[in-house]
Amino acid sequence: MKLLLAILLSSASLVHAADDGVRWNSKFSESYQSGAEGRRVSFAVRSPPRVEGMERYPLLIALSGGLRVAPSEQFPFFQANPTRTRIWGYRAISTYDAMQVVTTMLKRYPIDPDRVYLMGFSAGGSGAMHLASCYPDQFAAVLPLVAAGNNYPLANFKNLPVAFHHGDRDWTSSICNVRVQAQKMQALGFPTILKEYPGAGHSIPGSHAPLMTWLFDQERNPIPRAISHDCEAPSLGRSYWITIREFDDPHQRAFVETTIDDETATIRPKNIAALSLALESLPNIKTVRIGKTRLTAGTHYKFQDGDWQLVDELPEPPIRRYESGAAANLYQGEPLLIVYGTAGDRTDRLQAAARKLSKCGGPDYSTFPGSFPVVADADLTDEQQSNSNLILIGTTEENSISQGILPKLPIKIQNGTLEIQGRSNLPLAGQLLSMLFPNPNHPKRLVYLMAPFTDEAGLARFAASPAAFLAGSDGFDRVSQADLLVQNTTHQIARQMQFGKDWNWIRFPDADKPIPARYADRANLALTYMKLMKSKSTADFAIWWGPADKGMWGADFNDLESYNPQFYTKADFNTQRRLFETMIGSVSGADLRTIWNRWGTNRELQSVPEIVLDAIEDEEQYHIHIPMDMYIKLGQRRKNLGNPKEAPRISAREVMAEIFE
Repeated sequence: MKLLLAILLSSASLVHAADDGVRWNSKFSESYQSGAEGRRVSFAVRSPPRVEGMERYPLLIALSGGLRVAPSEQFPFFQANPTRTRIWGYRAISTYDAMQVVTTMLKRYPIDPDRVYLMGFSAGGSGAMHLASCYPDQFAAVLPLVAAGNNYPLANFKNLPVAFHHGDRDWTSSICNVRVQAQKMQALGFPTILKEYPGAGHSIPGSHAPLMTWLFDQERNPIPRAISHDCEAPSLGRSYWITIREFDDPHQRAFVETTIDDETATIRPKNIAALSLALESLPNIKTVRIGKTRLTAGTHYKFQDGDWQLVDELPEPPIRRYESGAAANLYQGEPLLIVYGTAGDRTDRLQAAARKLSKCGGPDYSTFPGSFPVVADADLTDEQQSNSNLILIGTTEENSISQGILPKLPIKIQNGTLEIQGRSNLPLAGQLLSMLFPNPNHPKRLVYLMAPFTDEAGLARFAASPAAFLAGSDGFDRVSQADLLVQNTTHQIARQMQFGKDWNWIRFPDADKPIPARYADRANLALTYMKLMKSKSTADFAIWWGPADKGMWGADFNDLESYNPQFYTKADFNTQRRLFETMIGSVSGADLRTIWNRWGTNRELQSVPEIVLDAIEDEEQYHIHIPMDMYIKLGQRRKNLGNPKEAPRISAREVMAEIFE
């Protein structure tokens, strides 16, 4: 009884201390110490008026604007706005930023941890969905306004309510995408709402008070009895009371379903080699059943000797544990240094590339407020190496740090040629080599080589946009990212390879089977995707981006890669593991004619079968099968697709069979 009283008094003191430091009913700046950049990062906060009888308040994390409700007596909540607003989809360093804001607010203010909410407007709405899918157990509900996005695991919303709000005349972010995503989530039985606003564009009209009423009615269940969780890396493997600790194959997604029934926790894992349970959250659990194996309740479980076993601990290996994603691993909050080489006569260009790269927080088309530290190789200290991940810019002859670790890396560079056991030698003239590996001198840290074996013109192109040469920096499709990537300055890939979880190169049969020469043109790769789409649906036409695509905002939305058939082989393509999301919708013949006159005749789009305008009947309805992202482009014609539905995904394995068999 005395212990309980002491805990209650301690908790009350903490609440009182936090209350004393709050600037109530105010706008002000807060900050956190960024481990990534080694500096303080500010973010904006709005506080509610102090409300009699309330000790804990809701927290709303707002990704960009669009919400027309402020903290008040009616809605007493704290609002915090993360800083990294310019990185598309709030991925890479933006994810770290947003979660640091959550942590800081929970630590310093009287916040109810079961009433933390996430909202976003437009790209911020897509970001809110991405962030929530990464950390579903941290939020009570998600409110995406005029955006949904894709390429995030829907399984993670099993216990997380989502309310989409969208105008049906939104031509910036057509409602087609959100309709399909809401359909999929509702079909899974998840708590999902789609509120449509007839005649509304890229905004939510009227009072936003009803949105807030719904939002603040939701409360997180910190110990749900059923969980489903899907992730690309162990760093994203936590969900409520279960944590995925190790993948069986790091280049496949891991998935787990769990249920609690009386005193038994049943766990159904896929591609998982080790996991942990938060037993303090499950005091009544006596038995854990993993697959067909029944075990005593404990904290750590590992698949070994052909079966699941309860183990005392899951020790970290002496070398950094492998995680797929390549450069994505550099943007998760650890200290990062950009190191440029000073040997030779290209130092100014390499330094310029380093400074440009220091402003990038991940995606290759965005910068963020702030920068990572930049240092010359000659000035880099051993303490800096031991404390930071490094991006090393310059060839091994230009960068002394790269040269020093090269003998300890699983590659050789001799006489301008890349040598890797089991693969044919690759001349590096005109190419840029990038590679991720644990720092041989500090094996808990990472190094990422960026070595431009190019002429002066090629070096200038690299220095103008160095982040575009970082494999996986945007955080999308991490399981497909190459740990070693060789490409020219127009991004034609000559080689891409991945490590297994032991940091040894993955080997494939038929490694040297060359890719057909026609795949030097991405348009031919798109034709392969469209033929598969057409074979898997009843659509009249499959449509993909064409070689002249410039997206909606001047950015190339075509995610397909370009290959150099002189060097690229089946082993290189084996790194591709992506599932492309697609949808089907209907258009009238007159609309299809408009689409094709606008984007097909100039090769911004292409189709299978080829669209012949003379054969199109204006009054007919045609079904078109498209990548999910294409809804943004088609919205420019100021019409929605009729009856949009989810269509079969297209896997890289299917595409490889078409290319190489």
